Amino acid sequence: MQQLGGHTGQTRRAMLAGAGAAMMAACGQTETAAPAAATKATGKALFWQWGAVYVDGFQTLVNEFNEKKTGVTVEFDPGVSSGYWDKLTAAMAGNVGPDVFLMNTNARTWATQGQLRAVDDLVKKDKAAQDASGATLKAFKEWYDLGGKQMGWPWDYSTILTMYNVGYLKEAGLKLPSELGDKWDWNTFRDYGQKLNKPGQRWGTFSEASYETGWLNFVRANGGDYFTEDRKRCILGDPKCVEAMEYLVGLVQKDRYAPTRDEASAATGKVNMFINGQLAMGTYGDWSMTDVVKKASANLEWDVAPIPFKNGKTGNSANLRGLVISSQSRNHEQAFEWMKFLLTKPVQDRVPKLFGEVPARLDSANEVYASADKAGPPKGRASLKPAIAATKALPALDKIPPADFHGISTPLINDAWDGKISVREALTKAQNEINALIQQRGG
Repeated sequence: MQQLGGHTGQTRRAMLAGAGAAMMAACGQTETAAPAAATKATGKALFWQWGAVYVDGFQTLVNEFNEKKTGVTVEFDPGVSSGYWDKLTAAMAGNVGPDVFLMNTNARTWATQGQLRAVDDLVKKDKAAQDASGATLKAFKEWYDLGGKQMGWPWDYSTILTMYNVGYLKEAGLKLPSELGDKWDWNTFRDYGQKLNKPGQRWGTFSEASYETGWLNFVRANGGDYFTEDRKRCILGDPKCVEAMEYLVGLVQKDRYAPTRDEASAATGKVNMFINGQLAMGTYGDWSMTDVVKKASANLEWDVAPIPFKNGKTGNSANLRGLVISSQSRNHEQAFEWMKFLLTKPVQDRVPKLFGEVPARLDSANEVYASADKAGPPKGRASLKPAIAATKALPALDKIPPADFHGISTPLINDAWDGKISVREALTKAQNEINALIQQRGG
């Protein structure tokens, strides 16, 4: 689940990332197995993470790791999940932060500021770690790479999907999206929205103005994006971005198959709208599946499919959660033992059940997360494999925190969603202002 926090890093004390120097001096003495055994890590590592809903899962894994008695003990503080980013910033400013902690879209700015320790040297001398890292989604390698250094360790992420009421579709004589493959496209999505829409009773479809669960996935399915691949420029004004946004805004303002932002806000929340039958289908983060399983009555038959395809391509914009080591930590070897454990296949296979998320390992994602038999309902999980393959990280820059550039684009996109300005005007203005910010701060 997306957990951005409001922290921008502008008041954080600059840190020196020098913890790796002593570690490097210990490497490369001999190629025999004996030195590796002699330098086996022992001691403790303090671990923090942000999600209140993740506490039980991580506590289970911490207990299992510690019970193995490898010589390393993980200390876990569940209480920091409340107010995580403020507590983490304060702790690191006081040089009393955790050794290893969960990281999100702040990763690149924190790494640029010297707050994270690269893990290349730790991976290089550990064949099992190399194999585990190589088994993960390619997007993780790209996301945690900063100037050729690996600044984080893959953990999990989310899929953004279409959730739909099976009963409503059957009543309308419509095929299930999970069975359509790439024929589940923009035209079909709009056509279904029209046929499922019953003014005054329920909305045919829904996709919100949020970049994570809404429009950015359609933009990427259409070949557009927020930034260029090198993260040098914002390209929201590109025709592919405009086309995708006009398509979604048209469902709200022109077709009236989807609720406005005000209408959605006046309802009981988008998940409850779906559970209560006020909404036939919509785009959601996969964490909403857990809510539906818990809250919906047994009479609600529902399922999922990817974000609608465009020219054979879907989109999935994910918060690539990873484990990072603090540049202040003297317990980097101990921290890395915990990180390696979390990327083993037996642990990754349990991520869907323990956390409701997608494992970073591709084998676990495709074999377990995409299997209703192994991960639980809904039935159409296998249809999400194209979304897994299409996963890209949420937008980020190296020197400008996400909150700063989203602070420019979000109000403008909201205005376009509300019909106050044209989509082209909103996206062009957002692009120009963000590029001015990049030029001002050097990216």
